[in-house]
Amino acid sequence: MRHGGGAGAVASMALTCVFGTFLLLSMAAGAGVYRRVGERIERSAAERTGLTYITAKIHSADQAGGIHAGTFGGADAVYLLENLDGVPYETILYVYDGALRELFCEQAWEPGPEAGQAVTEARELLVTEAAPGLLRLRYTGGDGHVSQADVWMRSGSMEGGETP
Repeated sequence: MRHGGGAGAVASMALTCVFGTFLLLSMAAGAGVYRRVGERIERSAAERTGLTYITAKIHSADQAGGIHAGTFGGADAVYLLENLDGVPYETILYVYDGALRELFCEQAWEPGPEAGQAVTEARELLVTEAAPGLLRLRYTGGDGHVSQADVWMRSGSMEGGETP
C-alpha cells in the first residue's frame, strides 16, 4: 500500500524553509538591536566617565585644605594636595589638547600641561566655587556633551576659601 508521499514532503519542506527564513530574519533583527544598544551604552559611559572620574578624585582627596581650584595650561583645573613622607604633592586635573588629563607632581613643580596623563577625551572643564565648600564643575566631553556636578567638600571650604 502506497502512502501519498509527494504532497506531504513538499509541504513539510516548505514549512521548514519558512521557519528557517523567519529564524534568520529574527537573528538579523536581534543583532541590529544588540549593536544599537551596545553603542548607546558606550556613548552613555563616555559621557559620564570624565565628570565621574573628577568627582571621585575630589572625594578621595577631601581633607581640610586639600583641594583648591585654579588654572593650569591656560584652563581651569582642580588641585588635590597631599603630603607623602613630609613632601607636599599635588594632583592636577585639567583639560588640555582634547583630553582630560591628570598630573601628579611635587607641589610648586609644574611641568607643562602636555606632561599629564590622558584619562579620556574632553573639550573643556570649568571649575567655580558656587558657595564656600561647594565646587561646581561644568564638563564638556569629547563628543560635545555638557554635564555638570556640584561637589560639596565634606572637610569644609576650599583652601584659603579662594574663588577661582
